[in-house]
Amino acid sequence: MDQRTRYATTLSRAEQTLGGRDRLARFLNVSPEKLETWLKGEEMPPLEAFLGSLDVIADGPFAGEERPIRVAAIREKR
Repeated sequence: MDQRTRYATTLSRAEQTLGGRDRLARFLNVSPEKLETWLKGEEMPPLEAFLGSLDVIADGPFAGEERPIRVAAIREKR
């Protein structure tokens, strides 16, 4: 499976998780037309859109249209 197909498959699963293309487009802050080109594999989505779709899938039934606040811990080297 090439990267474009992998991204399209992941976006499709995120679309199903959120309950529709319009909801996913709002979540990713893109137009439904742009999302359509990514889902068809006509264009490669940016990494941020792919990672956003992974967030939706990871949140499962708790996924919403608003992006959750992600927290990263950075440890200092000793």
